Formats: sequence, structure tokens, C-alpha cells
Amino acid sequence: MNYGYNFEEVKKKVFYALSQNYSGLSGIELALKTKINRMTLTKYLNLMLAQGLIRKKKSELLMYGT
Repeated sequence: MNYGYNFEEVKKKVFYALSQNYSGLSGIELALKTKINRMTLTKYLNLMLAQGLIRKKKSELLMYGT
């Protein structure tokens, strides 16, 4: 099943989810909040990381924050 997400749509959903939780979210939590498949979301998160739009937090869990 292909939902045809585009980068801007995913970015908007991720930023909204992160703005609601200032301590950051794991990839799984982001997938649940944005309702985007975890593997699909990971591709977009890696693009956002490369562009410097988000950052990974250093902890036991993989956390993303703005």
C-alpha cells in the first residue's frame, strides 16, 4: 500500500509531534503520533537529520528533537 507521502507533509507532521513534546520522541513514538509507518518515517528522519532540521539526542533510546 503506497500512501505517497511527500517530504513537506512528513516534515510538518514530525515538527508538530516534536513541538508537543520538548524532551524528544523515539522513532516508534513519532511513528505512532504521525500515523506514518516506522520504516517510511525513518527514511524521512534521516533526510531531516542530514539537512540539520532535527537532531538525535544522546541517550539509550534513539530520540529526535528540534
